[in-house]
Amino acid sequence: MAHISQPTTEDLISYSPEEIKIYIFSLQDALQSKLNSGLSMDDILDSEDPFESLEPLLPQEVYPILVLAMINNIRTDTVMDAVLAGLKQGIQQFRNSGDNNS
Repeated sequence: MAHISQPTTEDLISYSPEEIKIYIFSLQDALQSKLNSGLSMDDILDSEDPFESLEPLLPQEVYPILVLAMINNIRTDTVMDAVLAGLKQGIQQFRNSGDNNS
């Protein structure tokens, strides 16, 4: 995985599951740092969307799990397995929708 500070959705679909997990944890670390500095989630979302590149890849039922895990700094295998399974499904759907639009 090449170091990309703000990967696009297209970048993320080329990542392995382990690389995606590392990216999610790095995003979570950055978010926690901002929250611990006194910023609220609203403050953060007013200036950026930390979930922007992941959002198109996440099924609707998995997106809130990711957001809550990131905000509450939850890193359990159970939660990560659910997120990664959802991302796997979402990546396949994203690729298929791209094939249909060609």
